[in-house]
Amino acid sequence: MRARQLDPEFEPRLVEAAVLAAIRGHRSAHQFHAERDTLYEVVELEPREAAFEALHARWFRRLGLDRPLRGALAEQPGIAPRCGRWLVVLARSRRDETADLLVGSDVGPTLFLQVTPETVAAPQRLWLLLRRELRHVADMLDPEFGYEATLPPGGGGSARERVVRDSYRVLWKAWVDGRLVRLGSLPATARAERLADFARAFPQLGADAEAAFDRFFDAQHLTHAALVAFAAGGAEGARPTRCRLCDLPTRALEPAPATLPGDVLAAIGRDFPWWRPADGLCRRCVELYAARTPAHSR
Repeated sequence: MRARQLDPEFEPRLVEAAVLAAIRGHRSAHQFHAERDTLYEVVELEPREAAFEALHARWFRRLGLDRPLRGALAEQPGIAPRCGRWLVVLARSRRDETADLLVGSDVGPTLFLQVTPETVAAPQRLWLLLRRELRHVADMLDPEFGYEATLPPGGGGSARERVVRDSYRVLWKAWVDGRLVRLGSLPATARAERLADFARAFPQLGADAEAAFDRFFDAQHLTHAALVAFAAGGAEGARPTRCRLCDLPTRALEPAPATLPGDVLAAIGRDFPWWRPADGLCRRCVELYAARTPAHSR
């Protein structure tokens, strides 16, 4: 039986912007602009817009801008049979570039990719993004991974939930990059990047951080539940103090909570009315609340 093909459906705005970015300095730039300029002679608006859309779609394929997307999807054969559509839309910035699954269709979930035109026009950067993002999607679709869209609620309120969610992402990224490095799809330098993220996310591990990190980066098989458990509880034998806000283990307590900026203290007080500076908190929670305030200084 022939494998199901999942063709990307591109947002026209993304196609146009990506072509304009890729054609800059290209040997065929003069031909493209000559063809494009003739379309301004079409008087009626709708036929003119349709002609521009067709031109950009044709040059998008001619420049091979769709090849990395099709190639990266082929590297994850478990995705196409389980998805009904593949939408590729314009991202506002590189920080918004991501892949996700949209549910609600009778024909299966929709693979949803947000990407900037500049990334589409840069094949190597696009390959890197796609390999990472589609590996995440493949995990989400893998029954053995057991992905759940929401993390289980826990005590400690919103601060704890944010810390657990951020730590979970760090662990998952480490596992994704570890597999891609072993396949030769990512450079070996990715390990140092993910280890630095891990050490920041789990400062309580101290000198034991690298050994704990290797459990995720070098793993062949992990589950959503295992990632959540580690993100929520730290490592065995770490014996750290627990933050009074997020209730997570830490060896990095804020040394002078009473001297925090007033807006940071006020933001903490809104979520935890019972909290007082003498109760203490971890530096991770300080960073989270400082990031939520419009301005602060230490």
